[in-house]
Amino acid sequence: SADAAVKRAAHMGTCWYVGPNDRLDAVADQLETYKRALDDAGKPFPDEFPFRREVFVAPTREEAFRIAKGPIMHKYKAYHAWGLGRSRPGETDELGQPFEDLMKDRFFIGSPDDVAEQIIKFNKRVGMNHIVMSMHWPGLEVSQSMETMQLIAEEVFPKVRQGL
Repeated sequence: SADAAVKRAAHMGTCWYVGPNDRLDAVADQLETYKRALDDAGKPFPDEFPFRREVFVAPTREEAFRIAKGPIMHKYKAYHAWGLGRSRPGETDELGQPFEDLMKDRFFIGSPDDVAEQIIKFNKRVGMNHIVMSMHWPGLEVSQSMETMQLIAEEVFPKVRQGL
């Protein structure tokens, strides 16, 4: 997510694949960098604007947080220990924050309504139109990931289609 990488993607004529770690505001800022670099290179904005996000859905927000917190924190504590999270000059390492702060405007986690609202919010703010969803982490039961997939298909996607 370094500005140099975003500019390189534009100059190479490839889409900018947004990883799961940056908050919506940071993505919006870098989107302007990407668009300027595309203009400088004389290239159009790609049809696909993919994101990767951590995604977990449960019947209620409280249940989603309770189930996803441990596995996600395990993963992001490792990222924090490796020094990830400071890819832009002047940025602080945000990946060592408590779960509730870490996930704000970064991950799609909650009830079906919550997750649909989060996806719509990202689409309306930055125009992302393709989500690569990370829905399973060490320490999470496979059945819980499968339930998330079912809720996404049956409840989240219809709400997203309706909201777009």
